Amino acid sequence: MVRTGPKVTKKSAHTGWLVRALAATALLLLAAPMASAEQASSDLRRAQSGYLDAGDEHTCAILADRSTRCWGRGLAGRLGYGSEDNVLSGGGGGPVDVGAARSARAIVAGDFHTCAILDDGSARCWGFGANGRLGYGNSANVLSPATAPAIDLGAGRTATAITAGASHTCVILDTGAVRCWGNGVSGRLGYGDQRSIGDDETPAAVGTVDIGAGRTAVAISAGDFHTCVVRDDAQLVCWGFGSGGQLGYGGTSDVGDDETPGAAGPVNLGPRRVRAVSGGKGHTCAVLDDGSARCWGFGADGRLGYGGTASITSAVAATSINLGSGRTAVAIAAGEAHSCAILDTGAVRCWGFGGNGRLGTGATDSIGNDPGETPASVAPVDLGPGRMGRALTVGFSHTCALLDDGTVRCWGFGGSGRLGYGDEDSVGDSPARSVLLAGPVPLGGAVAPTVADLSLGLSASAGSIPVGGAVSLTVSLVNRGPDATDGVTVGMPAPAGLVYRAATASQGAFAGPTGLWSVGALPPGGSAALTVSVTADSPGTRTVAAEVASSAVLDPTSTPGNGAPEDDRAAVTLVVPGIAAPAPTVRRLPRKLGVKVVRVPRRGLAKQLVVTGALTLPAGTPRLRCAGKVRVRALVGKRAVASSTVALRARRGTCVYARTLRPKKTGSARVVRVNATFLGTALMRPRASKAVQVRIR
Repeated sequence: MVRTGPKVTKKSAHTGWLVRALAATALLLLAAPMASAEQASSDLRRAQSGYLDAGDEHTCAILADRSTRCWGRGLAGRLGYGSEDNVLSGGGGGPVDVGAARSARAIVAGDFHTCAILDDGSARCWGFGANGRLGYGNSANVLSPATAPAIDLGAGRTATAITAGASHTCVILDTGAVRCWGNGVSGRLGYGDQRSIGDDETPAAVGTVDIGAGRTAVAISAGDFHTCVVRDDAQLVCWGFGSGGQLGYGGTSDVGDDETPGAAGPVNLGPRRVRAVSGGKGHTCAVLDDGSARCWGFGADGRLGYGGTASITSAVAATSINLGSGRTAVAIAAGEAHSCAILDTGAVRCWGFGGNGRLGTGATDSIGNDPGETPASVAPVDLGPGRMGRALTVGFSHTCALLDDGTVRCWGFGGSGRLGYGDEDSVGDSPARSVLLAGPVPLGGAVAPTVADLSLGLSASAGSIPVGGAVSLTVSLVNRGPDATDGVTVGMPAPAGLVYRAATASQGAFAGPTGLWSVGALPPGGSAALTVSVTADSPGTRTVAAEVASSAVLDPTSTPGNGAPEDDRAAVTLVVPGIAAPAPTVRRLPRKLGVKVVRVPRRGLAKQLVVTGALTLPAGTPRLRCAGKVRVRALVGKRAVASSTVALRARRGTCVYARTLRPKKTGSARVVRVNATFLGTALMRPRASKAVQVRIR
């Protein structure tokens, strides 16, 4: 479904409450609603920004126990509870069933649909299915994510970020590539045409979005009809509907309808680079690398924050928004007709159309629409003494913030229960219904106010270890999150056949028998290292795995101790070869054994037989030495009448022997047979000579 109703320019807040109310009602009926900036709204707290999102008439949050809550209007099943009933209280519906043994890591609320990234990296969408915005290859509604399969993102691919517009959805894959599906009008999907994707094919059936040669995406935000990506070079690329100048290229032409975003190139922001981005209905806002906030596009109601209602079509022409003296932005969100930012102090400021109290000032006046009036002209939203904003989301006519105590505050139009306070009253439109007095949304639990993203690495000094030998294992641990954590432990039990010996830790202590490294505290950006010497006592293939076992602060990308292949777990494989048996010796056969006999005396009865000869060594390499013994015997018939053994000796390169036999008990025999036998060695086989007959009488 494409809704392109006429643009409505709302009157100034100073023309009276009745006009403002009528204008707000007209917008509710005619304007296409939008989703907020989701994870892309903050560079510092990107994970927490994915825990809270406001859509058209509903809101969703992920609690610290990793369960999901949705509230507000339930039409088309967008809340995920298996029905179309409205839920007026934030915790009234209980946990959304996102699938057996699954939990959500990030959630986004679109026009009439909701999507989430689950703990296994898969993506699921539910609610209104027109135009294929759910990504299941059809246009059917889905009332519960538990009944829907994982969206086909491509073989082996997972999602790292997700965003939902009025009727389209986009993800960043684990490769950094971008896929979009749903309504393709105006090129909002980025494929160089206007076809819808996901209504009769899956997202994997088409290629990835061209955002520039060799470039990958690190953050993504969908407005109502356009999409923006922060690339790995910190430049911004936008595509889709450009009528309000929201793409920032200096005109009002669409991008992505007959060219790719990569062909359009980056949005010109001068020397500045982008940290965070949020797409609204007809405008876009960004936090730049100097902490400044800038908005461009349709300027009605002061939604750009520059003290007027003029549109700005070129992002480079947008100046820094006045957020207060010396103040910078750490998060930003753009809605249908208003915008909000979290400042470096944790304060929240909102500007633009003030109908229904969506700016949180206790009034319905617009801010930033009159000359000289900027967001700094009024006080920040009163969140309570000492309270600070952690994440921010802006819907069609309401705003929600996650605070540093884990509570959520919502303000603005309360229709259908989208604020979550158990009724349909608006909040923030009068002092009697202020954000402070409304208090926390009753969710049935806290949303994680702090996060510590622990990443673990494991390496070995060698991949093979002999029995009795040793190698070194090195465990590295880094806190990539914005908050400190304590109570960190790492488990690395030794598998059978391996024994841990000496260990050195940069902090904490390692217990070899249990394999537990008690790390302790890690500040944001902090790291720790452990080196362990391990020996092998038996052969085999051994896998050593190390995993974060505990942490006092929520890890947004992994669950300690669950054994899943997440970034808090690593493993190495060590091969322990068996003791090799000696290779069998090949005994070579001597080529010949010669024998020669001389009788003494030459006449009469022979009293001695002088036996001599030579052994011809085997051919081949290695060349063998003269070694071994020769047994010489004199026989009468089969009876030995003389026998003796003599060692071979080398003489002039020849292996020779000599022995004198004295035959006895020859009886009347006139002839004896003399033979020689080489007895063999470890390298040579035995060899017998031919027999020689000798007359002894």
